[in-house]
Amino acid sequence: MLKFCRKLLTRQRHCSEGKKIKLAYLFSGQGGKIAPLDSRLYESFPVFSKVFQKAAEISGIDFWQMWQTGDVRLEQTRFAQPAIFTLSTALYRVISNQLPAAQALVGLSLGEYSALAAAGALEWDAAFRLIQKRAELMQQASEAFPGAMAAVMSTDTDLIERVCREISQQTNQIVQPANYNFPKQTVIGGQTQAVAAAVSKLTEAGIKRIVDLPVSGAFHTPLMATANDQFVQELAETDFRPMAINVISNTTGQAFQAGTIKETLSRQMVSSTRFTDCLLELQRQGVTQVIELGPGHSLVSFAKKTIKLDSYQAVSDAQSLDEALAAVSN
Repeated sequence: MLKFCRKLLTRQRHCSEGKKIKLAYLFSGQGGKIAPLDSRLYESFPVFSKVFQKAAEISGIDFWQMWQTGDVRLEQTRFAQPAIFTLSTALYRVISNQLPAAQALVGLSLGEYSALAAAGALEWDAAFRLIQKRAELMQQASEAFPGAMAAVMSTDTDLIERVCREISQQTNQIVQPANYNFPKQTVIGGQTQAVAAAVSKLTEAGIKRIVDLPVSGAFHTPLMATANDQFVQELAETDFRPMAINVISNTTGQAFQAGTIKETLSRQMVSSTRFTDCLLELQRQGVTQVIELGPGHSLVSFAKKTIKLDSYQAVSDAQSLDEALAAVSN
């Protein structure tokens, strides 16, 4: 354990002595791979374990135990969101002490709240409680208004948008682009029959690969409206502080502005996520390396397919942390 910590400190010195980098952290959203995590970070870094201990105090739930065992409840929205938020912010507290300050932060959907907490816009306890409420509301909306989502592998976003509009008009049901993940992937979501009809029409139009996603609801579509309406009330009572680091919004593809954070977040749950635009904004800011923090590596995969950088890393445990620090310091 002590050897592990010394290695991290050595790499911190090497990184500070090397070429100047422009780093961005990507905070995972819901839907990443759920796998058991080893205990090295929890045992080695008090800043890591304290985040989980605080989450347990607030919620009465031992999220670290859930991550250690790969608890199946992590597949449920009400548990997944606070668990991922806790893991991502705990990872940030460890790695941000080892590397230069970030140029910018980006999170996908849920991950935006992890990014905002990391940037200091939200006090951590308040952010955790907000995520708990968000998770409960989205779980309830998914159960009340079940839907479907499908990943369309195509660069022709105009065709995808047009087909969704046509199917919505023909069926009087909801189907729309929910996630613009990278130039060759757009996820559509909505009511099950409308999504199926859109998939059929897109296939007829020549799109060869479309993948149905195993989700409990159609996130980032109007099917989340009941959850969003209640969540806006929670946002109205939340205090946001000035950000120490720029956070790029999924909804706008631009940096959050201090005076309009609540307004922008109030649209996030029912609006398409524009992660491609977020990545292009990082490129415009001169970012050279990205590190994803959370249980998966989807966001670095999207980044690799969108922008050319010096390094793409994903961190979820001690081994991947070690690898990321080595890559950034070289």
